[in-house]
Amino acid sequence: MHAGFARHRADPDRARSVFLDRLPGYALALALGPGILFFVSDGMPADFSQVLDDMQRVYAQVDHYTATFLLQERIRGDLGETQLAALKFKKPFKVSMRWLDGPNKGRQALYPAGPGDNRLLVRIPILVGAITLRLDPQGGVAMKGRRHPITDIGIGRLLEFLRESAHRGPGEGEFFVEDRGAHTTFDRPTHRYSLHSRADRLRGYDGMSAVIDVDRERHLPIYMELSDGNGQLVERYGYLDLHLNPGLTDADFDPKNPHSGF
Repeated sequence: MHAGFARHRADPDRARSVFLDRLPGYALALALGPGILFFVSDGMPADFSQVLDDMQRVYAQVDHYTATFLLQERIRGDLGETQLAALKFKKPFKVSMRWLDGPNKGRQALYPAGPGDNRLLVRIPILVGAITLRLDPQGGVAMKGRRHPITDIGIGRLLEFLRESAHRGPGEGEFFVEDRGAHTTFDRPTHRYSLHSRADRLRGYDGMSAVIDVDRERHLPIYMELSDGNGQLVERYGYLDLHLNPGLTDADFDPKNPHSGF
């Protein structure tokens, strides 16, 4: 037994602290309770790494998908309404959205605007007809009322977020992965995970903790929510009625297609 640990057997909390302090460079997993793991490592926790690998392997077989996209974001301190949009996505990165409810009901978005055109098309309904704007997807007009540009949408981007966060957290200090077990999300059987890290460990994503629901049959994430260090919801996204490889073609993302709505 480690000498420092033996000296503090009478104080379990102190003993655990000493033990952790003496093993800064090793991957260490301690059971803190049912379904909870605490990781201190220079690499990614093995169990969660396998989950990520499985999701990446499945997503590699997906060329396109459709879903009802749920989004809710906190803008300048105020939590906005929950929005739902009909989403079409095709690799490498084509996105079509049509808002079904919420403040942007009836709005449509298409990215990119066409071959070789990296602009964003937005069609906004007015009293009579609609107007179509061609925008910089990261410009001020396109980003008004949004935390992220349309180029951040998609299951692939969500997987990138998870892998980057899981790799970065352990390398910078403490990183927690809580296995919260079986769950039901959007009437789908899922497995829920919570990712926790110290303040600023997930910088760039404006969250100190994340909840991820992974579809247990499709092995893909279908829900995520981020909260700040005070437990305040910052943003959440979901993919309802997800259909993988349903037969979309490039024509579904062509603004010249009369069925595109543009």
